[in-house]
Amino acid sequence: MPARPRIPNPQEGPLQEFAYDLRELGVGNVSVVWIAEHEDTRVSRAALYAALSGTRLPKAETVSTLLRWWVGDPTLERSDQEDYLDTWDWIDRLPRDHEKRRFAIAWRTRYQRLARDLLFEREFRPRAPQVVIDVPPEQQRFIRELNDLIGKTGLEDELWLLLGTYTPRVERYLAGESIPTNDTCWLLAHRLADFIPDSRIDDLGTRLMRSAEVARLARVRDRRIARKGRTSGTEAVTE
Repeated sequence: MPARPRIPNPQEGPLQEFAYDLRELGVGNVSVVWIAEHEDTRVSRAALYAALSGTRLPKAETVSTLLRWWVGDPTLERSDQEDYLDTWDWIDRLPRDHEKRRFAIAWRTRYQRLARDLLFEREFRPRAPQVVIDVPPEQQRFIRELNDLIGKTGLEDELWLLLGTYTPRVERYLAGESIPTNDTCWLLAHRLADFIPDSRIDDLGTRLMRSAEVARLARVRDRRIARKGRTSGTEAVTE
C-alpha cells in the first residue's frame, strides 16, 4: 500500500493550503483506501494520496473523486444516470437546493481557480536552462526492475501482446528517455499482474511507483547539479 503523504504546511502556499484543507475534509469520512477500491472510482490509490501531499497540482478527476465522498453524498444523487461521464457530473445529480451541492460547487470553484493561477504562474515563470545529464543510477535501477517484471511474464520479446498501445511509452521508459507517472505505474501493474503468477497488483504498483519516484528525484538532483556547474563555468569564463 502506498505510504501516506506528509501533512502539507498551509503556510507554504496556495497549493499546500488546498491540500491541507482537502485532508481535513477527509477526517471522519471514508478512507482513501475505501474510495480507491470502490467500483465507481477510476483514479488510482496513489493519485488520491498524492493529491493530499501538496507537492503538485492534482488532476481534476482526482480532486473530484475525493470531493464526491467527502463533500457530496452519493446516496443523495439522482439515479436517472447510472454512471457519471464528466469529471464533475456528480454535483449536478445532487438535489438542487441541498447544502452539499452548494458546498461541492464552492470546492470545485476553489480548485479551478487554483489550477488557473498555478498554470498562469507556470506560463510566465522563466524556464530553467536546458542541460543534458546521464541516466542516474536510481533511474537505471528502475529500468532493471521494470525489465525484471516484464521478463517474468515471458513476453519480453512480444511487448505488444503484453502492453498493447502502451508499448512505445514503455520502450521509452526502458531506454531511460522518460519515467512513468504514479498513475502509469499502477496501470502497468494491472497489465503485468495478469501474466505474472501469484502476483498482486498492489505489490507491483507500489514497487514500481516508489522506484519511479526515486528515479524522478534523482533526475531533479542531477539537473540541479548540472545547472550549477554550467553557471559556475560561465562565470569563470567571464571573469
